[in-house]
Amino acid sequence: MGARMDRISIGDGLRAYAEHELERAARQLGRPGDERHAGVHQGRKAIRRTRAVLALCAEALASAPAADRLDRELRGLCRGLSALRDADALRDGLLQLARDAVIGPIECERLLASVAARRAERLAVALRRDPDFARRRERLQRGREALDTLPWAAVTDTVVARGHARSLKRVEQARRRAVDSDDPEDWHRLRRRLRRLRQQESALAEVAPGADWETPGLGELAERMGLAQDHALLLARCRRHGLFAARDRATLRRLVEPLYRSAQEHAVDALAALGRLQREAGRST
Repeated sequence: MGARMDRISIGDGLRAYAEHELERAARQLGRPGDERHAGVHQGRKAIRRTRAVLALCAEALASAPAADRLDRELRGLCRGLSALRDADALRDGLLQLARDAVIGPIECERLLASVAARRAERLAVALRRDPDFARRRERLQRGREALDTLPWAAVTDTVVARGHARSLKRVEQARRRAVDSDDPEDWHRLRRRLRRLRQQESALAEVAPGADWETPGLGELAERMGLAQDHALLLARCRRHGLFAARDRATLRRLVEPLYRSAQEHAVDALAALGRLQREAGRST
């Protein structure tokens, strides 16, 4: 899988990486004013990176009940911020339509006004319940302290290699299920597993830069699936009452549905390419 990681303890390196990500998450949630929306997005990403490291090292950390408790706590934190991020993702999707000239700038600005109002309302509600996200940031600090209690000395290069192989297997299982499926949940499952694998490989690239952990074709597939997910979110909003007027929902459905189908077709092509690469890698090992 690459060079052995004898220069430093891989366990200590991953522990430091996870601690840094939880510190980053707390800082991001504390960003002021209009920066708060971006802070929520970056904070959730940092929490997910920490969870990806815990999953990568699960074989060695499983002996500590605190590892499972920490993962559940971080999952709860991330899910508690998901409604705020959904409004941001919807905004990003509309801006992408304008950049691609699918909708005009005036139309985009009008639609964004509805999204901005919903976005601001959700953030205001969240901050009334948890002013300055102080309770969430305290939970992240306790999470960082919990990381120090885990048996990182048991995390070896062999444990990490097995953890990486386990994530690859989970991606392949989800890929086989999604490639012939029209169920959005199958695609969402694959996207989550791809994201976790990429986060694990990014962590390993930082902690053990001499080793080659990158899975060929993964980046392209994640990009194409991300585009399909953006379109899917817009379409979901167009099927609900409340955010957009009926006329706008009908217009967006007409414009976005072919884009979604095209993005899915490209994702299927990338899925097939990833499958071929993984089969070739399996034959060469």
